[in-house]
Amino acid sequence: MAFQAPPGHPAQVAALITSAFASFTLTIDPPDADLKAPVLKHNGKTIEGMSHTLAYVAKEGSNSLVKEETAGQVALLLGVAEDVEQASRAWVEPSASDAADEAREFSRQTITAHLDTLETLAAGKSVLAGSQPTAADAALAAVLQPLLASVLGAAERAKYPELLRWFTGFAQLPECTKVMGAPALCGAADGWVAPAVKGGAKKDKKKKGGEGASAQQDGQPAAAGQQEELDPEKAAKKAAKLAEKAAKNAKFAAKQAAAEAKAAEAKKGDGKEDKKASAKADAEAKKKAEAEEVAMLIAAANATPKGARKEVTPDNMCKTYHPKLVEATWYEWWEECGYFKPDPKSTKPPFVIVIPPPNVTGALHIGHALTNSIQDTIVRWRRMSGYNTLWVPGTDHAGIATQTVVEKKLQREQGVTRHQLGRDTFLGEVWKWVAQYGSRICDQLRRIGSSVDWSRQAFTMDDNLSRAVLEAFVRMYEQGIIYRDNRLVNWCCRLKTAVSDIEVDYIDVPRRTMLSVPGYEQPVEFGVLTSFAYPLEDGSGEIVVATTRPETMLGDTAVAVHPEDPRYSAMHGKFVVHPVNGRRIPIICDAELVDMSFGTGAVKVTPAHDPNDFTTGKRHNLEFINIFDDNGLINDNGSQFKGQPRFKTRVEIVEFLKEKGLFRGTADNAMRLGLCSRSKDVIEPVLKPQWWVNCKDMAAKSCQAVRDGTLEIIPKEFEPVWFRWLENIRDWCISRQL
Repeated sequence: MAFQAPPGHPAQVAALITSAFASFTLTIDPPDADLKAPVLKHNGKTIEGMSHTLAYVAKEGSNSLVKEETAGQVALLLGVAEDVEQASRAWVEPSASDAADEAREFSRQTITAHLDTLETLAAGKSVLAGSQPTAADAALAAVLQPLLASVLGAAERAKYPELLRWFTGFAQLPECTKVMGAPALCGAADGWVAPAVKGGAKKDKKKKGGEGASAQQDGQPAAAGQQEELDPEKAAKKAAKLAEKAAKNAKFAAKQAAAEAKAAEAKKGDGKEDKKASAKADAEAKKKAEAEEVAMLIAAANATPKGARKEVTPDNMCKTYHPKLVEATWYEWWEECGYFKPDPKSTKPPFVIVIPPPNVTGALHIGHALTNSIQDTIVRWRRMSGYNTLWVPGTDHAGIATQTVVEKKLQREQGVTRHQLGRDTFLGEVWKWVAQYGSRICDQLRRIGSSVDWSRQAFTMDDNLSRAVLEAFVRMYEQGIIYRDNRLVNWCCRLKTAVSDIEVDYIDVPRRTMLSVPGYEQPVEFGVLTSFAYPLEDGSGEIVVATTRPETMLGDTAVAVHPEDPRYSAMHGKFVVHPVNGRRIPIICDAELVDMSFGTGAVKVTPAHDPNDFTTGKRHNLEFINIFDDNGLINDNGSQFKGQPRFKTRVEIVEFLKEKGLFRGTADNAMRLGLCSRSKDVIEPVLKPQWWVNCKDMAAKSCQAVRDGTLEIIPKEFEPVWFRWLENIRDWCISRQL
């Protein structure tokens, strides 16, 4: 028996190992450069190709390696070995240095797909098929040896621990070491090590009649790299053939494995327990076989070049639904073909949706998946209906949210604040975050199949969008829609910025409750109504008021009573004295603010720190005294309490009132507490000059549009919600302190 192969072909190593296991004497002829594939001549027969020659050697030896129960798996693995050998020519000498980068990348994808499959098949095994070494083990060890020795770096090999374990164990068998020697591994740290290009060889395709043509005319076989240097269409066809072949082999192997398990269990007997064990083993074998089949199909699908169309045939489809298999490579092909771009030739009107831009503060969640799926369904339906359809993608800078997460990251990793870094350095950190998580969000949108036109991708801080925002702001200011005013805002002391009403989360506090507040080591008490007395200026008595925020009494500028309340008729127009700073505070009559039946019927008025008191202060032209700085500390208007945190002052004020004999007790009081949705700090109403949007006219037009049918609310029962919200709209604070 004479065996001959092209120079450097791993089939020679595989044939020697196989012949050793099969106890067959094999004569190796010198390599022949004119051969395109290994050749075996025996008893007048000529067998060509690595798979066929190895199968013949395994069968004809006195210790035949061919077993009926493993024949299918061996055939499958021999096919894999042949595919890996062909793809390796772009990475392993003698032909690798002539390969073009494009061909090498295609080959890498093919090899990786097969390595992924082999990693699954090798799990927990010392041989890949059956219980004894086969020609498949020899073939795969031979083709993997040069890859592991000179191409795959340590980090790349680490992806395949089971495959590497199998290879190392098999290579240490005496039959292997005699041929292969001690297995060597590539010394590179990571990646794929590409060979050096010979003599500065060009990577461009050879023109007809040029060097490539003359080399073949001289009888020299084209190098693998030159053979694979095809256009994308040919590369796609090549990948499709490989995928179809792998799928057929996978299905055959799965059926074979199930049959083997069933036959093995049948030998154990027909007893009741044996039948149970047989059924269980049969189910497990079937499950394992299906998993291996799916792994093979996925690997075959992933071998499709990026942007090429995946071939779908009955042979490479699984009978059950597997998302990874079904979704593999489709999106790249859709994008490459430009299917998501608008069609200017459409005779139907444009249909355009701008994606609600996700915040670049992290990753998409199930809510994004839901809303984007709905949008995608509508967009695809319109596109298929012939409309000039466009779905514009983008992300939102999410100023406060992004600043918050970046600040937390800096504090956690570097122990610094944005103030310590400075504005420019901090903005640099923010842009790093945007670059990292903005791309992750776009990758997630691709994974869920969103049919957006990526050529129009936008970010809300892009220069053109920033110019548009500035232009809109100026126009709305000139029209009187945007204005500046000193009004109450929702102030977050933690973030040191105003937030809109929709960014405030409310929690119900049913009774006296201790809650954790950011920036405070000890819990803070809420849900408590504290009563205290203001002494009358003329010394004729006192008037008792109650509050859930005792610290705000530092900013009180009036005490209000109902004009018809007989208990206080004698006090109309009188003054009380502030016990902290001695300020004269008027007693006013206000039927709108005061409920005679609640509490004492007297209400302290703090116009600069309460929405209801603010409007009362406007009606009565009261003084507006702000007692907090931006950090939530008491400012100069707090007298001896200056510099104290607001909730520490709450406790100190109560103690002060007790010392002065003005404290009148506490009681549980159910309340709603507003928290910043970003920092979870307790929102503080604070008087500040800010920019506002007048929403009244826009709200009125929106209501009218629903009433006259211009705008339709679906389902109709949500119309009352629409009207209730817009008819009670308040002007929108658009200022942010970032």
